Amino acid sequence: MKWMMKKCLLSGGMLLLLLSLPLIPSAQAVTKSEDIATTIILRGQPCGGNTVRGISEIKDAAGNTVIKATCPNGQRYRLDISSDGRVSVTPLR
Repeated sequence: MKWMMKKCLLSGGMLLLLLSLPLIPSAQAVTKSEDIATTIILRGQPCGGNTVRGISEIKDAAGNTVIKATCPNGQRYRLDISSDGRVSVTPLR
């Protein structure tokens, strides 16, 4: 009898766990446009939105990357990403 009670309690606990899974929010993937806009904003530059457009990306042989993008406020930026991961953001005129 005790064995049956333990089995029922475990089954009930599992059922509660399975029913609560849909309540756990799922992680959303971040787009490249959102990632670039966030980087610009975190570097203290005004962007006027959470996405950018007109993205161009050039990677050199040393592994450095140059990204140019336009924010919703019309401001254009150049992001320099070194091969060791350092990022700098420069407004373009």
